[in-house]
Amino acid sequence: MMSFRRLLVAMATVVPLSLSATAHAQNVKLGYVNFQKALAEIDEAKAAKDRLEKLKAQKQTDLDKAQDAFKKEQEAFQKQAPTMTEQARNEKGEALQKKYLEITQNFEKGRTELAQKENEEFQPIVNKMRTVVNGVAQKEGFTMVFDAAGVAFAPDSLDITAQVIRTYNDQNKVKPVAATPTKKSDAPKK
Repeated sequence: MMSFRRLLVAMATVVPLSLSATAHAQNVKLGYVNFQKALAEIDEAKAAKDRLEKLKAQKQTDLDKAQDAFKKEQEAFQKQAPTMTEQARNEKGEALQKKYLEITQNFEKGRTELAQKENEEFQPIVNKMRTVVNGVAQKEGFTMVFDAAGVAFAPDSLDITAQVIRTYNDQNKVKPVAATPTKKSDAPKK
């Protein structure tokens, strides 16, 4: 009989706690944000991406020029090699190897610079976005907001991504790039 009493006491303790947890769970409001989508649509992130793309294109252009010059130099060496002395051939071969190594190092340096620049551009945006998410969550009474990347399923009604994007863009206006003034012709004035 002692074990039956313990069971009753345990149930008397657990049932009110579970009912309390169920009642409390009814006040929980959940939401999620698709951070990848938000980063793709936030005006400031678009501007940062454009700056990074321009930097990447410039680095690629520089790399392409260096590779073309190296290729021409290598082709010229291959044509001249049979008529060169062994010492001249060795010196030119070493010079080409050094140049190739420089191109490879510049490529790696460029990749590192791009990664660093990407971090410099996007880290402040991500930090601001977290602040915006916190603000939207507090304003709308959300108990928790998750990153959509970690949510296996949730109804669209819990998605606050569009609201976060609107709020972020409203709070962080991107200044339009000023157009370069066109040069007036040097025609004499009348």
